[in-house]
Amino acid sequence: MLTVTDLTVVYPTGQPAARGVDLTVAAGEIVALAGETGSGKSTVAKALLGLLPAGSTVTGSARLDDVELVDRTGRDWYGIRGSRIGIVPQGAMTGLNPVRRVGDQLVEIVRLHTGASRPAAIARTVDLLGRVRLPAATAHAYPHQLSGGQRQRVAIALALAGEPRLVVADEPTTGLDLVTQNHLLDLLVDLRTRSQVGMLIISHDLPALRGVADRIAVMYAGTLVESGPATGAAHHPYTRGLLAATPSLRRDVAWTSIPGTAPARAELTPGCSFAARCPWTSGTCHTDRPSPVALGPAVVTCHQPSADRPLLFPTVAVPPAPAVPPAQGRQPASPDPGAGHGGTRSPEADHGGPRAGSGAPVAVLTGVGHVYRSRHRRTTALAGVDLRLSPGTILGVVGESGSGKSTLGQILLGLLRPTTGRVEVAGTDLSPLRGRRLRAVRHRLGFVAQDPYTTLHPAMPVADLVAEPLRIAGVPARLHPDRVRRALHLAGAPADLLDSRPDQLSGGQRQRVAIARALVGEPVLLIADEATSMLDVSTRAGIASTLRHLADTIGLAVLFITHDLGEAVQACDRIVVLHEGVPVQQGPPRDVIDRPRPGYPADLVAAAHRHLGPDPVG
Repeated sequence: MLTVTDLTVVYPTGQPAARGVDLTVAAGEIVALAGETGSGKSTVAKALLGLLPAGSTVTGSARLDDVELVDRTGRDWYGIRGSRIGIVPQGAMTGLNPVRRVGDQLVEIVRLHTGASRPAAIARTVDLLGRVRLPAATAHAYPHQLSGGQRQRVAIALALAGEPRLVVADEPTTGLDLVTQNHLLDLLVDLRTRSQVGMLIISHDLPALRGVADRIAVMYAGTLVESGPATGAAHHPYTRGLLAATPSLRRDVAWTSIPGTAPARAELTPGCSFAARCPWTSGTCHTDRPSPVALGPAVVTCHQPSADRPLLFPTVAVPPAPAVPPAQGRQPASPDPGAGHGGTRSPEADHGGPRAGSGAPVAVLTGVGHVYRSRHRRTTALAGVDLRLSPGTILGVVGESGSGKSTLGQILLGLLRPTTGRVEVAGTDLSPLRGRRLRAVRHRLGFVAQDPYTTLHPAMPVADLVAEPLRIAGVPARLHPDRVRRALHLAGAPADLLDSRPDQLSGGQRQRVAIARALVGEPVLLIADEATSMLDVSTRAGIASTLRHLADTIGLAVLFITHDLGEAVQACDRIVVLHEGVPVQQGPPRDVIDRPRPGYPADLVAAAHRHLGPDPVG
C-alpha cells in the first residue's frame, strides 16, 4: 500500500533531515517509527503529508497505492490529505478547534472529504464516535470539557472521517497516563483490524510500540538503523539502548541512559553516526559508514550487530555537589550510591529510612480539597488530600490526566487557594498570606514545568535565565554569578552553557537549565510537574537522577508529578496514586507495585507491566 524508497529530505538550511529511508506499510498493518527527538521520524511523516517547510528538497519515492506523494505541491494534495491519508497530531488540543463543538468539527470533516449530505454526515459522526468508543453525547461537548484521552479519541475519529487508506499518528500517546495509553493503543489495533487501514505510528516510546505494532523501524540521526518484526530481538546498540533506558518497575534492574546526544546534521562524520555514543565501537565505525545487513527478517545498519552481546551503557551518575554548606532550613541526607540509576537499594531506603530527612516537614497538607467553579458547573479537582514532605525525600504523584496532580502542585506553590483544608510550607500556613508575605514564601519554592521549550525565553542567554529569579527576589547582583554557577552544577549542567541560548541546547540541556533556574533561589521544596514527559527516554533517566541526587546530597524535598509509574518507582521514596482528585493509595514504591489496591491502582500497575513488557535488555 505505502512504499517509501530511498527517501531523502534536505531542509532549506542545507542540512539533511532524513537520508535514504526505505519503508513499507501494508493494508491492515501497523508499522511503528521510533527514535529520539531529531532522529528524523517526524520529518518522514511530514514528507508523506506534504507538510515540510517551504524550500525543502525531497528526493526518492513515496507511493501510496498508485499515487506518488513526493514533489506534490499546492492543490496536488487535494483528495490526498484527509481522504487517502488521515492524520492524528501529537497534541489533540492543537488539532481541535477550542470554540466549536466536537460534533460540528466531525460533521465538517466528513462532508469535506466524502461529499456527504448533512444528515448523512451527522449519522457518520455518531458512527465514528462509536468506533473510537465514545458516547454519542460527546458530539455536544467542547474540547476543553473532555479529558486528554477523550480528546485523543476525537482526533482519531477525525483522522478516520475521510475513510483513508493510511493513518499517520504522530506521538498519539505522549503525555497520557499508562492506563489511557493502553486504551488508545488497543483502540488503534482494533480499528486496524476492523477497517484494514494501514497505520504509521511515530513515537519515542519503543516498549509501548512493541506491544501493538507488527513491525518496528528505528531511526537515528536521519537514517534507519534497524527494522524488523516487533516481537523480534533488538540487534542495533541504539535500539537496545532505548529499551534499557526505559525504567523498570523493579528497583534492582539498572536504569541506564545513552551517553551524549545525537549529532547535529552539520556534524555528521563519514563513519557511523552513532559511533560517538556506542559501547561496541571499533576503528571501522569511525571511518566507514555501515551498510544494511539482513539478520533473518530484520535489517540492521551496523558494523557489529548483536542481540546477545552485553550492553555496557552506563547507569546514570550525576557529578557530586560542590562542598558548600546546605541552604538554611535544609537537612542534608546521606548520599545513596545507587540513587537515581536503578542500582540495588536497601529495604530501609524503599521505606524512607536512611535517605529520608529527619528534620521538620517542609510541607504538610491536611484535608486539602479544591473545587473549580464556573457559571454552570462545579468540578471537584481534589478531595481529602493528606500529605507530608520531609527534607531529603522525593514524593511521587502519579495519576491520569485530570486526576488533580497539577492542581496539587499549584496549591503548594500558593497559586491556588484550597477550597478546604490547610497547607503549610516551611512551617507557614499559606491560607492567610497575601501580597509580599506570600511572595516571600514562594521564593523558598522551586518549580520545574513540563515543557522546557516554552518555559525559557528564547532571546535570553542561560546566565540571565538562571539569574532572573534572583533579580526578582532582590538578591544583590554581586552574588548572582556564584549562585548561578552553583545552581547549574547542582542541576548537572556544564558552566560552558552560560552564554548559550535555549535554541542552541538539546531538550535535556534545556530542562537542566530549568532545574538550575528553580534551584538558584535555594528552595526548601522543588515541585517538578511532568518535568520529563517531553523528553526522550534516553534523557529522562538523567533528569530524574539529578532530582534524586539533589534530595540525597542537599536535603531538598521534591514533589515529583509524573504519569510514568516506572520513573516514580526508580526515583521516589514514596508514591501517591491520585484518581479523580482522591489519593487512592500511598506508600513506598515496593508496596504500590507488589500490593496495589483494587480499582485504579491495580489497573495502573497492570498497565505499567504491559507497557514495559519483559525486562529491558542489557
